[in-house]
Amino acid sequence: MKRIGRAQSRGDELGLLFSATALLLTSAALPVTGVVPASALHESASIAYVRVSDRGADPLDAATASGIASASDADPAVQTLCYPSAFRFDPARGVEVLDPALLATMTGPSLLSNVSLLTAGQLKSFVADHPETVHQLLYDPPAGAQVSRWWNDMASAQRHTLTVGAPQVVGNLDGVPVSVRDAANRAYLRNTTRAILDRLEDGVGRGVQRTLLRDLHMLREIDAALGERDSMPQRSLLTLDTQYPGRAAIALGDLATADYVTFIVPGMFYSVDAHMRDWTDAAARIYDEQTGFEGLFQEHRTVATVGWIGYQTPHMLNIGTLDLAEEGANYLANAIDGMRSVQDTDPFISVIAHSYGTTAAMLALSDGSMRVDALALVGSPGSDAQSVRDLDVPARNVYVGEAGMDPIVDSAFFGSDPGAASFGAKKLSVAGSVDRLTKEVLNPSRGHNDYFTPGSEAMRNMALVGIDKGRWVTDGSADDAEKTLALGR
Repeated sequence: MKRIGRAQSRGDELGLLFSATALLLTSAALPVTGVVPASALHESASIAYVRVSDRGADPLDAATASGIASASDADPAVQTLCYPSAFRFDPARGVEVLDPALLATMTGPSLLSNVSLLTAGQLKSFVADHPETVHQLLYDPPAGAQVSRWWNDMASAQRHTLTVGAPQVVGNLDGVPVSVRDAANRAYLRNTTRAILDRLEDGVGRGVQRTLLRDLHMLREIDAALGERDSMPQRSLLTLDTQYPGRAAIALGDLATADYVTFIVPGMFYSVDAHMRDWTDAAARIYDEQTGFEGLFQEHRTVATVGWIGYQTPHMLNIGTLDLAEEGANYLANAIDGMRSVQDTDPFISVIAHSYGTTAAMLALSDGSMRVDALALVGSPGSDAQSVRDLDVPARNVYVGEAGMDPIVDSAFFGSDPGAASFGAKKLSVAGSVDRLTKEVLNPSRGHNDYFTPGSEAMRNMALVGIDKGRWVTDGSADDAEKTLALGR
């Protein structure tokens, strides 16, 4: 569901029934979720809703449905859910008929419950004809836990049909298992690439050709960032939007079992087309740093990182507004919520954000839509948050790094400067030093785009933040000389 502080969603806001249904869906105790075409039970085209419970299904008219949309019916032991049905009984043909126009008005749980009843052919047609409905579902999905229950409650045949008929939905729906999303997104990536090549081979005009070649380059950049199938650590395509300028996220390691999960979020000028490989490589370097430290500390815990370009970052012509930061905050909150829902344990989750990405991350952390265990901000232009107390992250685990020649830091362009003493964050040194743990010489970060330089003090410190080793993060003070393995003894 849309996070607190976001604009209200469009679609099937049909009053009391749906409000009550949304409340019902938050209960993990509900044994059954779904929708049954009303006329499959009674041949009446006027039946618009179906009550689904552990006693079976009953057709309901709108008035009755509104009256019983509560956690329990007359029998408190019977849990009920009511959904609108997108199917209508056609008496002339004697069969259920999908009403695509009605389905296109639905959002959230109602939409998911109905699409799980479609054939692969119906799914393909619906997704092709109603891209805005798909976009809205992925931008404003049900909570990850709800999606996870919806997916797990379906029969394997239904899951297969959905994956084949709507891979772009399954692959991008937070709460679906990572392995399923990866397979669906890879299939969609292959299919979209093949479709572009077929169009180019058939011959198109020069303008269309330029557009297709641009799109093809973006998709090939994503494919290249995925590496080989046997790459170590394993890489999973967690997000894929093939509509230029696109969105993509690649996870390194096993998100479903990792003890520590780190999302790295880019800022201005970073695009899937130009930077997906570089950003995935940055996530890989963080992964390597973290696994190296885990071996050094002999804790034997597992890590996973996510190279996340899950929103459209700004350029010179649209940097002056927070519109894209709001969009990024929403997508990031959904991604982290969905990741939690597929984990059996409660991992330590961190966000490492750069530039405009820090603004997006702090928006999500200050409006109640996201919580994390640690946050590292580098090259930040600020946000509306006035202090670490405004962020849903432990204050002791908020770090800020600022390069000496970075013109963005201290600007407070989008609000308070997180590097100011009054903000209350801890300093994360990026100036270069000698690592007291490994004896390595660490490179300095001088400008706005130097924070993710291999072998830098910034990379070393950001990696430590992500595995809850803040006590070893250097801050450029005399205390750094004492940050050795002796602290761990």
